[in-house]
Amino acid sequence: MTRTSHRPGGHLRRLAATALLATGLAGLSACSGGMGAPDAARGPSEGPAPASTSAAAGPESAVRSITATEDDFSISLEEEELTAGSYEIEVVNDGSATHDLVVERDGEDVAASDTIGPGGSATVTVDLEPGEYVFYCSIGSHRAMGMELTVRVT
Repeated sequence: MTRTSHRPGGHLRRLAATALLATGLAGLSACSGGMGAPDAARGPSEGPAPASTSAAAGPESAVRSITATEDDFSISLEEEELTAGSYEIEVVNDGSATHDLVVERDGEDVAASDTIGPGGSATVTVDLEPGEYVFYCSIGSHRAMGMELTVRVT
């Protein structure tokens, strides 16, 4: 479970930093071809080992960003059916009370945000496997007052 709180716009800085880091690492990997120890299974005249491809490098495995908007007393997402994978959920509190967001599966909490004051936001990162989840606010009796949303993951 990851909890991260930030100021408005902070997720854009993190995404830019992640892209910059990934670009830098890809460039470093491309430039390091002949540097370092030769592959023990390959002779020095055979050149660097071919790059391997991995499903982890494909767009299917990228962290997806979605927004959960909380109001007094509801939670909404752009869509309530998601595909399995990693998600960074920006939780925006448009209400006048303090809220949070908890992700529950089979009665167990799998991720939660910090508490979010009115007008604030926070992010929570979660890996969603196929199944049914409930996104809810755990503050006071907010869940009983309607702050829960069933989300299906395929």
